[in-house]
Amino acid sequence: MLTLVGDILNWAAAGVVFPLMFLPAAALMASERGRSTAIWFVVVAAIVAAGLTFAALAPALRITPPTQTLLVFSAIVAVLGGVIFFAGGPARAIALLSPLLDGFVRRTGRIVMWLILVMAGVQFGIVVLRYVFGVNSIFMQESITYMHGAVFLLAGGYALLTDDHVRVDIFYRDAAPKRKALVDFLGTYFLLFPVCLLLLWTASPYVGASWSVTEGSTETSGIQGVYLLKSLVPAFAILLAMAGFTNAARAGETLKAGA
Repeated sequence: MLTLVGDILNWAAAGVVFPLMFLPAAALMASERGRSTAIWFVVVAAIVAAGLTFAALAPALRITPPTQTLLVFSAIVAVLGGVIFFAGGPARAIALLSPLLDGFVRRTGRIVMWLILVMAGVQFGIVVLRYVFGVNSIFMQESITYMHGAVFLLAGGYALLTDDHVRVDIFYRDAAPKRKALVDFLGTYFLLFPVCLLLLWTASPYVGASWSVTEGSTETSGIQGVYLLKSLVPAFAILLAMAGFTNAARAGETLKAGA
């Protein structure tokens, strides 16, 4: 059952989240509904073909998908493309999706940031219990790791949207809005999205193995939810991709307006 749930989540990420990431690129290349949708199909197909070519050239990595996988993926993309077309094309789909994804990522970030206060309170309690009463709580100590992981991973997309990540640059800060938009757009597609896909790809077996045995703490009094902690890794990749989608959509609008 857990394997089935994991497969469903993987299909949702690979068949829906991944193709949607290329909507801003298609909308930037063309504004007409049919043409932009066709460009979206071509871009997604080209990326998949490049991935399959890489898999064929690197058999030692054992990443060649079975035929059934490709057929299901193709069917999902075809249905998704039809929905995008009848919804008004990539530009209209972006207008509908961007506020939803933006709001979801921001709300998630604001909620998990409250864990910082909880962490401080728990850590204070650990110190008092240990050095005043001589009591040691493994559960409380491990909860710090869980909360720290949740804050770091689940707020990553929020930090990207609010431009709170550490930025070391020489040219970007004083660049014109159009140049900034170009850097954001290209950086999202050539750096951010590939990293998100790589995280999802490599984390799937890692998280799946943990769920299959409902992995818990090595300490009997610890938190028996290590599989939940590891699940934050793919969640981080998806939230980061959602934030990247919103940033790419905004950058695309700036580039189109300045054209």
